[in-house]
Amino acid sequence: MSRSLDDALAARVADTPNSPACLYCGAARFEPLYRNIRDRLGHVPGEWSFLRCRHCGSANLRPFPREEDLPSFYPPVYTFSPKLARGFLQKLLSGIEYQLFFRSVYRAQVRIIDRQVRSGGSTPGRLLDIGCGQGLRLLEFRRRGYDVFGMDFVQESVDSLAVHNIPAVCSDIAGLASAYAPASLDVITAFYVLEHVLDVEQALRQCLMLLKPGGWFAGAVPLEDSVQARTLGRWNINVTEAPRHISIPTQQAMRGLALKVGFAKETLDLVPDPVMSCAGSASMSLVPGSSTTNVYGAKKLLGIATRLTGAAGVLLLLPAVAVENFLLRRPVLGILLAQRPK
Repeated sequence: MSRSLDDALAARVADTPNSPACLYCGAARFEPLYRNIRDRLGHVPGEWSFLRCRHCGSANLRPFPREEDLPSFYPPVYTFSPKLARGFLQKLLSGIEYQLFFRSVYRAQVRIIDRQVRSGGSTPGRLLDIGCGQGLRLLEFRRRGYDVFGMDFVQESVDSLAVHNIPAVCSDIAGLASAYAPASLDVITAFYVLEHVLDVEQALRQCLMLLKPGGWFAGAVPLEDSVQARTLGRWNINVTEAPRHISIPTQQAMRGLALKVGFAKETLDLVPDPVMSCAGSASMSLVPGSSTTNVYGAKKLLGIATRLTGAAGVLLLLPAVAVENFLLRRPVLGILLAQRPK
């Protein structure tokens, strides 16, 4: 397709009702990136496109969804929890993968953030995890001395935290400022949340407002300028998560937006998510049927076999992902570490 036709297509898609400028840099010049994308889980009918921002390189979803439609995008079984397991084989599988994969990843993520918090002489304080799910990561933070709180838009997830005596609020990120007082938190974490929200800048501004001076924000996001994104293209799991993934930023976009809203430049950093987590992203891109929804959302032996295939893929991909993360510095999943000025 010629450049002029590409430009015309971008203009038509960008000008659909309720379509904003780039969610990260605010630029309004796009070019086609991915077309005719279908929900990898088969939960939401229809097709979507992603446009690439010509300024920061981030991917922006079109047509742009309405806020009232967002809850319907998520199937009943979406994120992992050992409680999802039904029957002996699923329970055995969930127990093994929690201990060998998920808990290992959670602990590694907590170490990354805890090390950053303590680097300036701070001690563990009040920590809020936005999109906390079942609170399994919060348990690891609490073991390191943090006073933990949770927020999730799924009431069932919020209710489940009572078992662990973790206070939690049921709300989406738009209700963050009304749930907590300004300058009341030492750390705010958001693992794979920002790519799901309609207004990323406003979300970061709310987080900055709620942090105490010197407090830290840690936001994990998929990255569009990664080696995996460039290699897998439209088959990248972060693309086929449309329409739940409303945007996929680049490293430049995340850094730029954090600076724009007021986080400190001298401490700003973006580090790779643990290698095992990034390898999991690659494996699920290559073996789409190995997702949590497909495995725990149905009583199918085939789903378990596919999950095991995906697990084998994670192990095989670890060396390549380590190169992507640390040698090339282009991880598919990254954690933005940003501090409120003291």
